[in-house]
Parts: sequence; C-alpha cells; structure tokens
Amino acid sequence: MDNKPELNYDQKLSYKSQWWRYFGEYQYLVNLVFKSLKGSEITNVALPLAFLIRHTLEIGYKTDLLELQKVSGVTAKIEYKGKSAHKIDDLHREFEIQMRAVFKKYNAEKRLVKEFDDLNSKLVSLKRLIHKLDELSYAFRYPVANDGSTLNFNTMDEKDRSDVLNFKEIKGLYDDSLKLIKYSTDVAQEIIEAYNKANGSKAS
Repeated sequence: MDNKPELNYDQKLSYKSQWWRYFGEYQYLVNLVFKSLKGSEITNVALPLAFLIRHTLEIGYKTDLLELQKVSGVTAKIEYKGKSAHKIDDLHREFEIQMRAVFKKYNAEKRLVKEFDDLNSKLVSLKRLIHKLDELSYAFRYPVANDGSTLNFNTMDEKDRSDVLNFKEIKGLYDDSLKLIKYSTDVAQEIIEAYNKANGSKAS
C-alpha cells in the first residue's frame, strides 16, 4: 500500500517572485535529480540536467550581483534581454568585479580572500565547461542554433570528445561552486561587519 503523502499540486507562483527563490528551487531540483539517478539513467536526462545546472548558475550569478552591488559601490552590468542576457562568462566576470570591490572597500581579511579564490577556481572551471558547450543557453534546450538549421552538437566521431560532458566531474565542480554562489553575500556581510567593528562606524 502506498502511504506517500499527497502532493501539494497548487502552487501560487506570485509567492515565488524573488530572485533567491528562483535560485533555491533550481538548485533543489538539480540536487534532487542527482540523488535519484541510478545506473545509466543519466543517459536519458543529460540535456535537461545540463540546462538545469547552467540555469542555476545564471540565476545564482544574477541574484548575487543584485545584492552585492548594494554594498560594493559598483553598479553591476546585468542584461535582461538579447543574447548577452544568458552569457555566464559575462556574469562571472561581473561577479568577480563585485567581490573584489567588496574586498577592497572593506579591507577583507586575506584568509577570506584566499577562501574565495580557492572556491572561485572551481567555479571558473565549471563555467568554462558549460560556456564552451552552451554559450547562449540554446544548445542544452534545442537541437539547433537560433538560425533553425545549424546543429548545436554535430561531432559524430567517437574520438572527438569536444562535446562530452562528464557528469561526475560536473557534479564535483557544481557542489563546490554552489558554496561560493550561495554564500558569497553572507561572506560580504561578514567582511562589512568586521570592517565596521574595526572602524567603530557603520559602513555605507
């Protein structure tokens, strides 16, 4: 007998309109998929899972940029339309600019900067892997580019591994990278509080 609780099918989407909520739900789904996969099942979900990972990064970057610019003194460049809106290499560059600005403005401890650099190296590796295969957020969603005819992946030679995603590698990088994206604003707040305490004032 199935004693599983009934699903809560009705979801009020207007209650979910915050950036952090979008990020959290995509992250939750990626984790749920990885936990549920067995054996060769990943063969059947590789493309949507790759998209979910990519989109989680994109939403995470944008969520952080919107918060970090409030304290960094630097306006983040975030595109919401056109091809540039989905380029995670651009978003990552903006993310680094924001974090470096926070480090400089609030005299961050070398320990925290080093911790950022260590995790950021994992995030850079993941970003490069994803960006190489899906620069504009088309390739994981559609079989053809936005011209309607050019195949996104068309290297049938088995020896050509330019289109191969190793999900074991991706999972390791993703887990480390999400620590940075998820907690970067907390780290910024820690840096600001330490600065305020050392200077006996409230930083703007």
